[in-house]
Amino acid sequence: MLPFLFSCTTHYISQWQNYDKENVLADDGNLMMKNDTIGVSHAFNSTDGTVLVRIENYSQNPMLINLTKSALTINGKTFGYVDGKSTVRGWLDTFGSADGGQFGSFGGEIAGKTNTLFVPPHSYVEGSFANIQPEVRKIVGDGFQGNRVDYPLFDTPASTTLSFYEDTNSPMKLSSFINYSLIDEDNRPISTKVVNQNFYMSGFFEVKNMGNMELNRNLLTREDLGSYSISRGHGAGVVLFLAGLVGLVVVLADLVDEE
Repeated sequence: MLPFLFSCTTHYISQWQNYDKENVLADDGNLMMKNDTIGVSHAFNSTDGTVLVRIENYSQNPMLINLTKSALTINGKTFGYVDGKSTVRGWLDTFGSADGGQFGSFGGEIAGKTNTLFVPPHSYVEGSFANIQPEVRKIVGDGFQGNRVDYPLFDTPASTTLSFYEDTNSPMKLSSFINYSLIDEDNRPISTKVVNQNFYMSGFFEVKNMGNMELNRNLLTREDLGSYSISRGHGAGVVLFLAGLVGLVVVLADLVDEE
């Protein structure tokens, strides 16, 4: 257990604020872009860093979301909602030849990721896309300068290093573009439009003395927060544990010799 006693996990939590004037307050208390046809909201609290997007169809017609023509930008850098990668599943057989070379055969299938979403009338669809965690770590990092205070980020105050930002001085601005089409009974597009939503990082927090399970439980109630964690000290703990183990073996060996 010594490696764990000498380890420390630090959580870095980003807070996102939507600053579109057209936003409305949804039933769950979150801001969303909404008109007579479509409603779109974003959640940042997934454990893998992806953005959860919820799209609601209020119209009488089916709706088609074209993810290949949708994108998310961070400080002007574009990230697709789908990465275009495919997964190969199958098997590979190789055989030896007389001259020492090899040849073989492959059997299987290539599975591509969904690039369109079909939303029937008066229904909704949800999906997780675009991992923003690497960009947050690259831009803000884990060594940012903030103020150390007791701050109730969740239910109770806890010692936290934090920084707050306005939209004018935020280190990160994020925009989401969703391409959607209403389609008729023959699946032909009636109209095609783009919904644009804009966010900025309004706060960044460094939190210690909180377990992963507690953090994830807290994040379930805060869709405006994203996080990543860094553990340090495992190496030192392992070294001390091994040194103690070697010392114990030496002591036992001396006791055996004395007997």
